Amino acid sequence: MRFPPEKLSEALILISAALVVSCNSGRTVEKPESTGSNSLRPLNVVLVTIDTLRADHVHCYGYTHIETSAMDALASRGVLFENAVAQTPLTPPSHASIFTGQYPTVHHVRNTGGFILQSSARPLARILQEQGWDTGAFVSSAVLKKIFGFGNGFAVYDDQMPKTAKGPDNDDSPERRAGDTVDRAIEWVKGRSGKPYFLWVHLYDPHLPYTLAAEFRKKYPAAPYDGEIAYADQQLGRLISAVSSKSGTDKTIIAVLADHGESLGEHGEYSHGVFLYDATLRIPFIIAGPGVSTSVRVKQQARTIDFLPTILDLVGAKLPGNVQGLSLVPTFAGKSVPTDISYEETLYPKMNMGWAELTGIRTNQWKYIRAPRSELYDLSSDPGELRNVIQEHPAEVQRLEAQLKKIISINPAGGKSEKVETTMVDERVMDQLKSLGYLSGFSGRTVELNGRGADPKERIGILKLMSIADSGPANVSPARQVEIFRQALNEDPMNPSLYWELGARYEKAGRYADALKLYENALSRGIDNGRLHSRIADLSLRQGDKDRAIVEYEKAAQFNPADLESQTNLGTAYLEKGRRAEAERVFQWVLTNDSTYSAAQNGLGLIAIQNGNPSAARGYFERAVELDPDLVEPQMNLGLIYEMSGDNAKARDHFRAFLAKASPAQYAAIIPKVKQELAKLQ
Repeated sequence: MRFPPEKLSEALILISAALVVSCNSGRTVEKPESTGSNSLRPLNVVLVTIDTLRADHVHCYGYTHIETSAMDALASRGVLFENAVAQTPLTPPSHASIFTGQYPTVHHVRNTGGFILQSSARPLARILQEQGWDTGAFVSSAVLKKIFGFGNGFAVYDDQMPKTAKGPDNDDSPERRAGDTVDRAIEWVKGRSGKPYFLWVHLYDPHLPYTLAAEFRKKYPAAPYDGEIAYADQQLGRLISAVSSKSGTDKTIIAVLADHGESLGEHGEYSHGVFLYDATLRIPFIIAGPGVSTSVRVKQQARTIDFLPTILDLVGAKLPGNVQGLSLVPTFAGKSVPTDISYEETLYPKMNMGWAELTGIRTNQWKYIRAPRSELYDLSSDPGELRNVIQEHPAEVQRLEAQLKKIISINPAGGKSEKVETTMVDERVMDQLKSLGYLSGFSGRTVELNGRGADPKERIGILKLMSIADSGPANVSPARQVEIFRQALNEDPMNPSLYWELGARYEKAGRYADALKLYENALSRGIDNGRLHSRIADLSLRQGDKDRAIVEYEKAAQFNPADLESQTNLGTAYLEKGRRAEAERVFQWVLTNDSTYSAAQNGLGLIAIQNGNPSAARGYFERAVELDPDLVEPQMNLGLIYEMSGDNAKARDHFRAFLAKASPAQYAAIIPKVKQELAKLQ
C-alpha cells in the first residue's frame, strides 16, 4: 500500500510531505561436531532440486510424452529410485527435510511462509563447510529466500530475483527462470579450484504459473506443465555439462530430485499442498558419481530424509545423531534398507484454509492418511489411490496408526494437541509467495494441531472454485472472479484465505469500501491476524482516516513486528499527524531490522527536513537511492534539496529520474509540480 499523495504546504515541504504518502513503498560460536574427517573423500557434490516435479512425468520414469534427456542420461550412469517420496507437498519444509535428514516435526519448518529453519540446525551445507568444502546455493524462487534460514552453511547464497518491470515499484519478481539461475551457478563453478565444493541449484519452472519459451510452447502446445519440465531438464543438461567439464565426473556426485509433485486434478486438487496423495508426494530421485552403481533402478521406497545420510556416506562423513533418515548406499548393490516407514504431513489445510491438517504413513505397499475421515490405500493394487479400503484392513490401520503416533507423539483423537508457533516475516515476502500461488491466509501466530476442522475431502468444491478463479483473466474476467470467490466464501465462511483472495480482487477493482467491509467481517468472525489489520489500515488511509490507520498499524505491528512495510507505513502516518518522535522511532526500528530498507531511509530524510537539517536529509535520501534506484520519492526529494542549494544540474538529474519512473496514476498530483520545477531549471 502506498499513501495517496496530498498537499501540505508551500515549496519544499509541500512536495516533500506529499512524498510521505509513498514511504511504504556477541553470538556464541558452536564447536563443530566431529565427522570423522580422517576418512573423508574430497568429492564435489552437486544437488539440483526441481520444484513441483512428479515422477510420472519424466521420461526415464516411463513417461513417453516428454523429452528429459539430461535426467535420462544421469539415470543411465547412476541410480534411479523408482519409489521415492517427499515428507510433505510443500517447498520449504520439504527442502528442510532434504538438507537435515529430519521430518518436519523435528526441523520445525511446517508450512510455506511463517517458518524459518533455525540457525541451530545442522544441514548438509553446514556439515560439509565445516569439513572444508566450498559451498554455494542458487535458488529460483522467493519461497526459498535466505530469510527462511536455508543459507545456513552456504558461503554464497544467491537468491536475488530479477525486477518485475511491472507496477510503480518495479519490485523483485518472485521467481527467475532456470536459465538465469544456471548461468550464475556455472559462473560460480568456473571459479572453484582445489577444494571440493557443494553446489545446490534450485529450479522452479514446473511450478505454476507456466510461462513457456516459444521453443517449448511449440513442442508442448497442450501440456504447459510438461513443457516447463522439459525446459528445466534442458537447463539441467547445461549445468551438468559445465560441471563435468570443470570438475570431472570421476570426482563429482550429482543428484537430482524434486521437493514434491503436482496434482493435475486428481482427487479434486489442482496444484499441491492440500492432500497427501502420491500425485504430490511421489518424486524423481536420481544420483550418479563416484561410489554410485551404474544403470541401477531401486524399487524399494526412498525418502527425502534419506538424501543427507546417503551423501555423507558417499563422502565418508559421520552422520549427526539427530538424523532420522538412512543411507541408501546399500541399495546400490541390491541390499535392503529399512526405509519402509515414511511419515507425511501437510499443515496447509489447517493454517491457510481453516480445515483439518493431514498426517500419514506411507510404506512400500500402504498409504494411511489420518483425517476426520481417515483413508487407507493398497498402493500395490491401487497406485492411483482411488479406493479407500480402511474398513477392510483394521489390523493394518492399527499398525500404521501406531507408527504415526510413534513419530509425532501426538494423539488428537485422545484429546491431545500440538501447538505450532509461526515466525512472522515481512509482508513484502508474503506477497511474493501469494503471487506464486501460495495462499497467504490470515492464520494466527499459534496454530493448534488437533485433527479438528473440515476434512479437506469435503471441500473439493471450494478448491474447484478457487482453481477456476485463479486460471487467469484470459479465462475468467475479474468481475467473474469476484463472483466465484463470493460464492466460495458463502459456502466456507471460516476459510481465512478466501477473505484475502476476495479482498485482493476488490482492491484491484478499486472497490475499497467493499474490501474494508469484508476484512471487518473477517474480524467479526474471529479471524484475526496482523495482515488483516494492515489491510484495514491501508484502506483507512485511502478514506482519509489516519487516526484509525495508526491504530490498525499498531495492532499489525503487535502481531508481526517483522512486517517492515506496515511498520514503515505506521511511521509515515505518525509523521503526517505531526508525531515526529514516534515516526523517527519506528523508522529507526525498521532500519535496525533491515538496514537496506530504503523507504525508512526516505522517511528519516523527511524528518530531517522538518527538523531544519537539509544536510542530514540529503544523506538519508542519497542512501535511499543507493539502496533502491527505483524508489522514486527520494529522487524527487534530492531534486528539491539540490535546487534549494543552487546545484541546478543535480536537481535536474534527480527530477528527471523521478519523472522517468513515477507512476502517472499514483503521482498524478505531484508530477505536474515536478515538471514545473524542472522547467524553471532549464
